[in-house]
Amino acid sequence: MKKIISLTLFAGLFITACKNNPEPVCKTDATSISASYRITAATYKATPTSPEVDYMDILFPDACQRDDVYSFQTNGTYQLKDAGSVCSPSNDDNGTWSVSGNNMIIDGDPTAIESFDCKTLVISNTDIQNAGDKLKLTLARQ
Repeated sequence: MKKIISLTLFAGLFITACKNNPEPVCKTDATSISASYRITAATYKATPTSPEVDYMDILFPDACQRDDVYSFQTNGTYQLKDAGSVCSPSNDDNGTWSVSGNNMIIDGDPTAIESFDCKTLVISNTDIQNAGDKLKLTLARQ
């Protein structure tokens, strides 16, 4: 009888411990976004009705550009580190960033935050080459 009671209590604890915990709430603010990222996807739409096309090889034609790390610091600065396969010359860079509403302001230029789930940050700019075009970047938290 003690074994049955113990087994029942253990099973109850196990089931309780295995319940799905809700995902953390991700605020779209500088504190939540501050981290290191790599760009994992880039897409481009020439017009609002055009299909999205893969733009990764066009934006980053060299393999040494595709493994760079972008670190956004809570103090409002960022560093671009030419990580992994290093380009010659190196692509290291730095600047300033902030968040205002649903925009990241990177070196003074507003960039729309399309989504952020604490792991993946999707940002976009419009009117890059033509009126109505859109460039979207997906960054994965490291």
